[in-house]
Amino acid sequence: MRLKQILKNQSGFMLVEMLCAVLVLGILGLLLNSGMMMAMRNYHELTAASEVQVLLSTLADALIDDLRYARDVQVVGDDFQSYASDSYGSNTSFSLDDGQLLAAGQRILPPGAYRNGKYELPALPEIKYQNGCFTVSLSVQETGGGMSAETEFSVYCLNSAVAMP
Repeated sequence: MRLKQILKNQSGFMLVEMLCAVLVLGILGLLLNSGMMMAMRNYHELTAASEVQVLLSTLADALIDDLRYARDVQVVGDDFQSYASDSYGSNTSFSLDDGQLLAAGQRILPPGAYRNGKYELPALPEIKYQNGCFTVSLSVQETGGGMSAETEFSVYCLNSAVAMP
């Protein structure tokens, strides 16, 4: 009789209680994982937005610095064609190479500024020149779409002699 009483008095977990505990822990783990994934996605989106803005600002500053001292500006109508630059030489015009902006065939910014291909310029900057003032429209985006930013700014040219073709 003693053995039966000992077995009856022992407390423990039933199989159903153990399964419920495992189920609750599994659900909590899934919720934690989902929350972490959402937080990581938001972090990457905010980082990309910030990096696009920094690249756009850096490109704009480089263009402003160079266009401010442009000489012998070549225009057709209001459309800018080329200019003489202290940094890039005479007949400086802009082009793209793998989404990176070139002036007279030279990179304006190093590839690391574009995060080695993560960001790009989707098109050449639109540059207008009128009455000694450049108006520039510039855009930057993540390669393949995604995050993008654009800006428009004006630069007064200190050497405003214009050569008409």
